[in-house]
Amino acid sequence: MTSSIVRVARPRKFDETTRSALIRDAAEQILAGGVESVSLRPLAAKHGCSTTAIYTMFGSRDALIAAVREEAVQSYRLAQGSAIADRAPLANLLEMGRASRTWALAYPELYHVMLGRGEAWARTVAEESSARQREYIVEAMRPMNELIRLGIREGSFHDVPVSRIGATLWTGVHGWIAIEMTRPVIPDPEVDADAAYDQHVTALLRAWHVDTPLEHRP
Repeated sequence: MTSSIVRVARPRKFDETTRSALIRDAAEQILAGGVESVSLRPLAAKHGCSTTAIYTMFGSRDALIAAVREEAVQSYRLAQGSAIADRAPLANLLEMGRASRTWALAYPELYHVMLGRGEAWARTVAEESSARQREYIVEAMRPMNELIRLGIREGSFHDVPVSRIGATLWTGVHGWIAIEMTRPVIPDPEVDADAAYDQHVTALLRAWHVDTPLEHRP
C-alpha cells in the first residue's frame, strides 16, 4: 500500500516593505479615482497574494484607506524630524524645507494624499468632515510650527502669530514643490535646482526675521 503525503502550502508572510508598497499602490488608486476606486483585487494580484491576506494585514478596506492617510502624515513627519538637529531654529527650518522637498519627490503618491491633491481625491476630501481633514494638516505642520514658536521666543522672528509665519512657509514650500513635480520651476537648465530652492526658502524665512521690517497697513 502506497501512502502519499499531502503538503499544505504555508501562508506567505508579509513584511513592512510589502505593507508600505500596498499603501503606496492604494494611494495611487485614490489619486486616480477617489476613495471609492480602491480595489483590493488588483493590489493582491500585483503583490502575489489573496485579498484575504490584505484583509489580514489591515483588517478591512477602510482600514487600508486610513493607513494610507496615516502613512502619508507619519512618513512626512519622520522626514522632517530627521532634519532637525542641535542648531538655530532658522537653520532647522531650512533643513526641514529641504527634507520636505526630498520626501515629496521620493514619495509623490503619499505627498499628494497628504495634501489632498488630485481632482478625485479633492472631491473625496470635500465629502469628509472638515474637522478631520484639518487634523491631518495640523499634524503635518506641527514640527514646523514648533520651530517657528521657538524662533519667536529666541528673538529670531517677529512676535506675530505662529499661524501667520507658518502659512507663508507652508504655502511657499509646497507651492514650489507642487510646481516642480510637474515642470521645472526655473526653466533655465543651467540653474541648479537645489540651490534655487534653498534661496527660495531662505527668502521666506528672511521675510519674517526681526531684521526685516514688517509692512503695516491700515
